[in-house]
Amino acid sequence: MVKKKVGGGKRYKAVANAQAQGLSQPKWDGPAPPLHVQKKLTRKVQFLSKVSDGASKLSVNKAVSKKSGRKRALPDLSSLGEVLEEVSKRDSATTANKPKQRQHGAAVRSAKQRQHILGEESKRLQQVLQHKLYKEDPIAAITNHLRHTLPPAPPSKPAQAKFKHAKSKRT
Repeated sequence: MVKKKVGGGKRYKAVANAQAQGLSQPKWDGPAPPLHVQKKLTRKVQFLSKVSDGASKLSVNKAVSKKSGRKRALPDLSSLGEVLEEVSKRDSATTANKPKQRQHGAAVRSAKQRQHILGEESKRLQQVLQHKLYKEDPIAAITNHLRHTLPPAPPSKPAQAKFKHAKSKRT
């Protein structure tokens, strides 16, 4: 007995797909090329059509993109230069007078330095733990300390101004 041949219709899938997409049946000058070459060509044509569609969509999106806002003129920076000179003079005078201290957050390069820092920090911790405000209410003492040491947060810009501007552009 002979086994039944399965998948005989695969050979005609490329032609059927081309007809379903509205393409005409490929015409060959001589004998038709092998099936794998035909499939390769149809895949290539589909890929190129997708790429061209994507490129056209991108070009349309670029044309629709928002225009950048009007550029404002630069303010007068002469006063800023004077202030910077004063600040640099003041900083140089203070650094010359101060003895060199260890910067917080700088790298520690030896075990001896690490031991020294550990001693300093443990003394600081003991001072904090023995402070009367910390003993009364630790959380309030910490928040008070942070409030006085950290810089204030920058004010946030109002979000409503952006929406009003966007509405005026649409109409």
